[in-house]
Amino acid sequence: MFDLIAVGEILVDLIEEGSLQFSGTVGGAPCNALAQAAKLGSRTAFIGMVGDDAFGRACALQLDGLGIDRAHLYITGQADTTLAFVTLDENGDRHFTFYRRPGADTLLTVKHIPFDLIAQSRVYLFGGVSLSKDPARAAVFYSLFKLSGAPVLKAFDPNLRPALWEDLEEAKALGRKAMGLCDILKLSDEEAVFFSGHQNPLEGARALQEEFQIPLVLMSMGARGCAILLDGDCCHLDACPVQAVDTTAAGDSFFGAFLHRLLKNPFKKLEELSPSQIVEAAQFATAAASVTVSRKGSIPALPTGEEVQALLGPDEA
Repeated sequence: MFDLIAVGEILVDLIEEGSLQFSGTVGGAPCNALAQAAKLGSRTAFIGMVGDDAFGRACALQLDGLGIDRAHLYITGQADTTLAFVTLDENGDRHFTFYRRPGADTLLTVKHIPFDLIAQSRVYLFGGVSLSKDPARAAVFYSLFKLSGAPVLKAFDPNLRPALWEDLEEAKALGRKAMGLCDILKLSDEEAVFFSGHQNPLEGARALQEEFQIPLVLMSMGARGCAILLDGDCCHLDACPVQAVDTTAAGDSFFGAFLHRLLKNPFKKLEELSPSQIVEAAQFATAAASVTVSRKGSIPALPTGEEVQALLGPDEA
């Protein structure tokens, strides 16, 4: 049984190093979150598709290097592996340009989804990028409906990337549809505003939780930390003070670390967890994300457990 199994995009992030100079790393939100959990010791597996090219082979090697099961990483000759060029502004905030017309990740179909394997895992992680194009969109939604009675927790990160959508109203509608099918929602403060229509992010996150009856909502707020919404109650955690260099994969680091730490507790249903256990997992995740933003890259920047505990200090570790 796997702790976490993720479906979705695995791609190559090309991070700006200078004028027309880029350094490549394997990325994609589900892959990054899974990589963070794997670095921390979780048993992980990935479901996705890459092109029959050098970038796809690099993705497969990265999963192997992290110890992530890739029995369900498929290769297609019908499209190239998706590329994401990431440029950074003076604050380390990132901007994306995608080469995905189509990308191999969009060609995942229902026949590629190992339903029995997912049902036996503890968490099924999926993201909004997979919902932007069929047939991957149909495959992910079908899997969620088929697994609706399974005990596996469904964890959703909308990961809104406007450049990948022809119609942002469609992005909103499909993201909201997915929220109605998840147990854990992780979103940014900007996404809370976008999907809810509320101008105040916290009010937006509350509204989404109530509308879709989501047991647990996590809202990341960059340098302002995160908010945890559980059964109508809200807890805010400050970010650890670090010098931000690159925010790429920070939210993925947070989500992967949170899920890893949460699964350290023996439970089958979220309601079996105490609020203090959820807050403790979020504190750990906040520290992991803080380490990640302090250095460049996506997967290479993700911290080990020892690095997270060094930032937290002995009293919190």
